[in-house]
Amino acid sequence: MKKGPLVLSILLTGVVLALLFTLVSVYKRTIQNAVPAEATETQSPYVFQFDAPADALSTPSLANTPIPGTVSIYDAAAEAAKVLGRDDVYLTEYSQLNGADAYLVTFLSGDLVYVSMDGQVISTSKRDPVTPYQPTSHR
Repeated sequence: MKKGPLVLSILLTGVVLALLFTLVSVYKRTIQNAVPAEATETQSPYVFQFDAPADALSTPSLANTPIPGTVSIYDAAAEAAKVLGRDDVYLTEYSQLNGADAYLVTFLSGDLVYVSMDGQVISTSKRDPVTPYQPTSHR
């Protein structure tokens, strides 16, 4: 039997064991130096606490939480739909119009509506209708 593969397997096993030992020792040091759980719970508002009131447990969401003094993205879409008398909203996104922050509401019909951050429709325009993706089969 050749000694080359045997020596190589011994070396590789030794390297793997050394890496495993290093990993375990670093993990143990990290656990010993970690901040106690009680200290992190009082500092972070997103840590679940069993004795917290139900209204304090809601998780903030960027889509649902508008900037103070603004309407939500959903309210902007509803306002645009109400102004146009349509209910085929395709996409609502943050945008800018003439350097001012606004919501851009796109309809399947191709209508574009810009709604200001305070909920007022500031511009409407029309472009080609949005067509849903239709995959084609190649036979």
